[in-house]
Amino acid sequence: MLGVLAVISTGVAAVAVVLQIQEREHRQAKERELQLVLSELDELKGRLDALQQAKAQVEEELTQARTELTASQEALAKAVEAQETLSRSVEGREREISRLKTDLEQATDTQKDLSAQLAQLQTERDEIKQRLLGLEQAKGELESQVSALSTGEPTVELDKVRVTSEGEGTGPSAAAAPGGSENGQIIVVNRDYDFVVMNLGKNQGLSIGQEFQIVRGEVVLGKVKVEKVYEELSAAAILPESDKSSIREGDAVKAL
Repeated sequence: MLGVLAVISTGVAAVAVVLQIQEREHRQAKERELQLVLSELDELKGRLDALQQAKAQVEEELTQARTELTASQEALAKAVEAQETLSRSVEGREREISRLKTDLEQATDTQKDLSAQLAQLQTERDEIKQRLLGLEQAKGELESQVSALSTGEPTVELDKVRVTSEGEGTGPSAAAAPGGSENGQIIVVNRDYDFVVMNLGKNQGLSIGQEFQIVRGEVVLGKVKVEKVYEELSAAAILPESDKSSIREGDAVKAL
């Protein structure tokens, strides 16, 4: 019995030892597994930290990219606005250029017109010079004629003068009686240079610049302005409003 108990005790002790050994091995295995898990956990933590750092870097890069994108969008908007402004400016310049071309064409046409007018004015000036020369010659001849008439030695033959008053005149020196409706008569008409010679002068109180009305009966033919005065004669320019073609020797003149 004691032997059996001893054997049982020995078996139990052996089993206990085996169990302890198994438990120790199991615990060691668990510890190894735990170490492995802890190692894997540390590795995962390292990877997680790396991922978080990468995430933070990505987020930072994303934020920077967004900032750059916003700046690019603003720059693009400014560029578009600047392009639109430039386009409007170009259109305005094109319109201005078109207007300047039109103005230039008009200025060129105006210059051509002015050149033509200048040429015409030069031609007219030359004609006026020729007329002035002729007028100077006619003036000299008229002064000679008037001087001769005033001294009683006429150098030209004058038509008979018809006095339109109730009396009759026979020559250039005939004048209306004092108090009559007519002051004098025209004795010479020069149609080329629009002047007349009247049989009135200083002795009748004429002065340079005095104006006379030319009449024939009741018809008013025009007006003349005295430019030269002698003792018994005077030369007067025919004024523009007169009927120059109708004026002739013998027409009466009245002081205005």
